[in-house]
Amino acid sequence: MLRFDKPDIDIGDALEWDDESSGDVVIAGQWVINRPGQLVMGEPKAENQAHALMFALNEVIQVNDMNMYNTLEDSFKIPFLMNSFFASPDDWREPSSVIPPFRIVGFPEHTYTRPLSMVGELMGAAEFCFVTITQRVLSALRVRMHYGHPDFIDGYWARTRGGVSKASHLVNTNEDIFTGYEMLGRDERGTYVDWLSQEKGRETSFLEAFTFEAKLAQGAAQQIRSRHLFFLNQRLPVLVKLSLFFGSLGFYLMTLLTTFSIKLYVYAVLMFVSANVSYHRLGLLGSVIAVPWMFQVGFVQALPLLLEYMIRYGLVSGFVAFLAQLPLGLVFFVFHLKTKAHFFAQGLFSAQGGYKGTGRGFGLDRRTMVEMYRAYFHSHFQDALILIAAIIMYAVISPEKGAAILLRMLSIILVIFSWLMAPILFNPFPTRDAMHEDLRQMRDWLETGFRKGIDFKTANSKGRKEAERKAALNTWWTKQEDVSWQAWFIRSVYVETWETADRWFSTPLNSIIWYTQQILFWAWRYFPFLILVQAYWQLESIYYAIAIIVIGFLVLTLPATMSNMHEHFTFLKLVPALVIPSTLVYYHYSMVPLDTIFLSMIIYVLAFFALIEVSLGIWNVLVKLFTFRDFKKMRFVSGTKDRKYLKKRLSVPPGFFQPQILWPYLMMGVLTLGNFASVAFCGALTTLIYNGRVADVWNRAYLNHRL
Repeated sequence: MLRFDKPDIDIGDALEWDDESSGDVVIAGQWVINRPGQLVMGEPKAENQAHALMFALNEVIQVNDMNMYNTLEDSFKIPFLMNSFFASPDDWREPSSVIPPFRIVGFPEHTYTRPLSMVGELMGAAEFCFVTITQRVLSALRVRMHYGHPDFIDGYWARTRGGVSKASHLVNTNEDIFTGYEMLGRDERGTYVDWLSQEKGRETSFLEAFTFEAKLAQGAAQQIRSRHLFFLNQRLPVLVKLSLFFGSLGFYLMTLLTTFSIKLYVYAVLMFVSANVSYHRLGLLGSVIAVPWMFQVGFVQALPLLLEYMIRYGLVSGFVAFLAQLPLGLVFFVFHLKTKAHFFAQGLFSAQGGYKGTGRGFGLDRRTMVEMYRAYFHSHFQDALILIAAIIMYAVISPEKGAAILLRMLSIILVIFSWLMAPILFNPFPTRDAMHEDLRQMRDWLETGFRKGIDFKTANSKGRKEAERKAALNTWWTKQEDVSWQAWFIRSVYVETWETADRWFSTPLNSIIWYTQQILFWAWRYFPFLILVQAYWQLESIYYAIAIIVIGFLVLTLPATMSNMHEHFTFLKLVPALVIPSTLVYYHYSMVPLDTIFLSMIIYVLAFFALIEVSLGIWNVLVKLFTFRDFKKMRFVSGTKDRKYLKKRLSVPPGFFQPQILWPYLMMGVLTLGNFASVAFCGALTTLIYNGRVADVWNRAYLNHRL
């Protein structure tokens, strides 16, 4: 709504915000402009660059981050670069001399944080591969884009073409590359030089590197929805189009397919063995799956880095530097292979993403077991545990010998080891005291209940703005997640997933597409185990499944229901004393093989988890239907209605999520084993992660602290 009463008013001097009008703009009490919905800004980093562009008035713009600087010797080269690529024309009457031949000029970066830690060394090696080897090839193919700092950009061209980056929310998270897309779409060119470099800092701690890779992967998925790639795909020649694909988004797509093929390989092997199809028969059919691959084709991709090291540091020194990075580098990059695939799929299928700040400080803080579980469960730990279950089932069913099974699954086992143990290997300063503290915090986190009561009346008070209400709710969520596994699981697994569906898929057709995707993801995760339920259904093993469920249920519920009684520990001791002997007697007389019982238990547990996930999806649909009778009101809304909607969703029955506590208990055991090994080799591990001097100083400080 626009209201005008005084035509002689100075709008620039009279602009003010009216807090009582829910975000309306009031000009001297006479103009009222109703804003259509909540104000949503773009990506913060891109918005800052767009704002700063008006103060860059010269002919050439260089985009730098605050973690970058020029050395003195490289600064002397910049005038030569300006004269070579952005020089003033000699003849103003010749148009070709006025227009610079290149709109973007890039050059390598030297990562000065590489000596600080092994994470910094590996991140610097990845940066070296991209900014030196990869960009050199992309420049020759004429598809090198703008990847942020420290490129030089034609200032006049950037100011008249929309700036040095784009800032649309949830589309331009990787804001800088869109300048390159703009350049390529307007048939302009960029180039790359090797004789200039700039210093740059990268992440030196494992969690910061994980956050950075997640941001890039989600941003790559968001690029697919941009109009720039749509028009480039329509207009570019086929060879340039292929070069652009494999030089940008194709990397993430191939990573997703590689991770997909790992699980597909294990599932296929498991299905063939359960169907009594031997590898000999597969070999007669010419199937590649029948051949165990010890040396993967992907190892060839490390050859350019090895050659580059040899050229720069010498034949022997370069080979030694490459070998020094190889053991931990394999674990590190296999872990981040899964990071890229998971978050690329997350951004591709559920439109999630956004800028994530990493800080890029000197990572000396040790991460607790709870922090590891919260950060890596969805992306790495859960899939690794499912693959372990599939490999165990394959080993039980397969008629092959143990050596043949190990040979066939060796590369998969190394992948699983990297997904599970990488956070432990790169966690600094392992000690027995820290391990005991981690176990104590993990037990407290798992045993603390979830307080569902939210002060909605205070959060929805009329005197508070919508941003303050959301901040209060987020603060409440964060406090609950820090102390309770139930709160973290309900929010991260259920509420955030359901709210994403409400926010992005509000029409009937899009909602059907969303739920179809969820069903496909569910079927892909549990498909082989649901099939094996029919093939390996054992009536005797049902007894053991019921016994374990009874024990677990009583152990979990009795302390909570009988906490005020002095005899509840006696009851807890009585339950195993009654169930375990009867189970052993039944096993003795039934003569069921132990491997059959073990196999059946794994199948039942995973099938039970699949049933729980389906039940939760049905629960969410029922909450929607009984809350909003009109389908148009089922979309995401903010304010009081959203809080009431959330409160109804939090009333999910405990039986739907409480059995999922088996995942953190399994991971607590796996991470504890990794902590034992890291404590046993704490000195050598600290020397590898940092260096000998840091290990010596830490050892003396830790010993003095204990003394």
